[in-house]
Amino acid sequence: MIPIESIDHINLTVRDVDRSAEFYTGVFGLTIREDRREADRPYVIVGRPDVGDLALHQQTGAIREDERRRPGGPIRRDRINHWGFVVSDFDRLRAALEEAGVEVLYRDNGADGLVEYPRSRSLYVADPDGNEIELTSVFGGGLG
Repeated sequence: MIPIESIDHINLTVRDVDRSAEFYTGVFGLTIREDRREADRPYVIVGRPDVGDLALHQQTGAIREDERRRPGGPIRRDRINHWGFVVSDFDRLRAALEEAGVEVLYRDNGADGLVEYPRSRSLYVADPDGNEIELTSVFGGGLG
């Protein structure tokens, strides 16, 4: 069993990141915690420290299913992109996943699925229906 400490974030696919960021900051009073609108794949993270975040990733055009196939079908990208859980023992995480027979995604990134962010580390898995889950070492990606 993998002990979960908290829900960390929800990653949403949106059509207009400016409109979505304005909605979540204006209606719910969330603050912009990271702004990458200038990136090739624009996104904004809004939230509240120690409460949780929404990662708003812009995707224009048709919403698609991910081409990467996995047992059980494709990874869905048309609603919630993924959600994140903070896990209490990240260093033992890969062994616990293997014991449970859970496939680690993105093993082709050169680090056997481990994604290193500036202030945190993550592994990604999928549930039986193809819903992607991020398992992270630090709440809020260490954004403070």
